[in-house]
Amino acid sequence: MRALPVVTTATAVAALLLLTACGGDGGDGADGGGDEKSAGRDTAACTIDQVRLEAGPASLAPADGDTGEVPFTVLNQGDPCVLPGTPEVFLEGVSGSERTDVPLVEGSKPRDVTLAHDGTASFVVTYVRGSAFDPGDLHFGLSPATATEKVPWTYGGIAATEDGGHQVSVSTYQQTGD
Repeated sequence: MRALPVVTTATAVAALLLLTACGGDGGDGADGGGDEKSAGRDTAACTIDQVRLEAGPASLAPADGDTGEVPFTVLNQGDPCVLPGTPEVFLEGVSGSERTDVPLVEGSKPRDVTLAHDGTASFVVTYVRGSAFDPGDLHFGLSPATATEKVPWTYGGIAATEDGGHQVSVSTYQQTGD
C-alpha cells in the first residue's frame, strides 16, 4: 500500500494548485472580501482628526554620539481607514524658527496599512544625540499637505551628518495589535 500516500500527496498538491489559481488572496472572491488587502481598496484614507498619536516608552540616547529610538503608536478612533505609505514626520526647533524633515530609513519600502476602529500601527524615530539641532516638537502628518499632530520632543538634541543634515530617520508603519 505504498501507492496510497503518493495518490494522497498528488491530490493535495493538485488541490493547492487549484486554489492558488483561483486568486489565493484569502478573500471570498467578492469585492471587499475578508482580507486586509481587499478591505483596503474600499476603505478611505485616515484623517489626522480620527487618529491619536502616542509616544514611548523610548530608548534614550544618554550622551552625544549615542543612538536613541522613540516608538510612536497611531490609534484609529474613527471608522476603518488606511494609513498611506509612510509617516510624514518633521522636527521643529525649540524657537519654532527651525525645521528638519525626518527622512525614511534608507532601504525601507513604503506600504499602506489598514486600521480597523481602535486599530493601531506603529513607527519608530531613530536619532543620534548631539548638539546640531535642538528639537522642541515632533510633528506627525498623514501626507505632506495635511495638518499635523504635535508631540513634545523631550529626548535631547540631534547630531549633524557630514553633509549638514541631521542624524534622524523614521521607519515605515508596522501593523500592531490583533
